[in-house]
Amino acid sequence: MTPVPNGIFAITRAGEQLLTMLGGSSEPKTPVVLLPPTGNPGEQEWQLENLDNGNCTMRNLGSQTYLSFDADPEINKPIGGFPEPCEWALYQSAQPHTFHVVVPGGPVDGQELALDLSLLRIFPPRLALRPLDVNDARQAWRFQFME
Repeated sequence: MTPVPNGIFAITRAGEQLLTMLGGSSEPKTPVVLLPPTGNPGEQEWQLENLDNGNCTMRNLGSQTYLSFDADPEINKPIGGFPEPCEWALYQSAQPHTFHVVVPGGPVDGQELALDLSLLRIFPPRLALRPLDVNDARQAWRFQFME
């Protein structure tokens, strides 16, 4: 059974920060950022599609690009919008309806990598692959179904 059904979601963090593809840009590698609601159609809406292998893909409705990263996964690799799908695994967190968004296929250099805030201290906050910490509730994402 898949943890989150196929559908369109706002993907949020504590404090009403949403996974955002600014301006619905379809330019490859446009950074994915974390912002409060922008009110711009599509840039904070993500089409989640479950795959037969238990993983999923997430496509931004505004840009029609996929939540992904360039080449091989590694710590601090920036997250952006890419034309080709990228698979993610969802791990249930301690909170209901919240999940860690993890690179499938096991550890990279001994650590599983998850979608998290970049260490770059810039605005708007960027996202990057960071070591998974299942005990860190701030690293989990809430999937809010959009009607």
